[in-house]
Amino acid sequence: MSGETFEDLLAPNLKTIRKFVSAKSRMPEHAEDIVQQTVLRAFVHRNQLRADTKFLGWISSIAMNEIRGVARRTRPEVSIDAIPALVSSDQSAYPLRAYERLERREWLFYGLAKLKDRDRAAIELIDFEEMNLREAAKVLSISLEAMKSTHFRARRRLHNALRTGSLCGKRAELPGRKESRQHNRRIA
Repeated sequence: MSGETFEDLLAPNLKTIRKFVSAKSRMPEHAEDIVQQTVLRAFVHRNQLRADTKFLGWISSIAMNEIRGVARRTRPEVSIDAIPALVSSDQSAYPLRAYERLERREWLFYGLAKLKDRDRAAIELIDFEEMNLREAAKVLSISLEAMKSTHFRARRRLHNALRTGSLCGKRAELPGRKESRQHNRRIA
């Protein structure tokens, strides 16, 4: 296509291209630059136009590409350092985690209620009040060795109570219990 043919096709469509660019580009200050760049690019690649009847669609697609290019180049940039950290150290901000903690707590208290007083006291003193074995033995008035044995057995009984207990009429499942049963079946 010659330069004169290109001019003949552009002249009746230039006003339409200007309106198109003004409507599509959200940056009126760049509209005329986009039109000029569109015409220049179309002229350089005028041999790629297959049919003169498709000129308006062809140059419109070039204009749209130019609009996108300008939008990408002029996009405002914000430094990552300028963005405040969005990480919340407050775990209660996550409703699911809070609900799971509450559910685990209820589950634990359910299991503790199933234990005898001595077993419950051993677990409460050592695990909740964080006493060492010697201090807990003094509180319960038993020997250190008896405290070790009592605490170990109390934790095992608690585990069994949780494992075989039920909450809300459903069988309680310990996390990972299903997987351990499947693992045991594979071994047997």
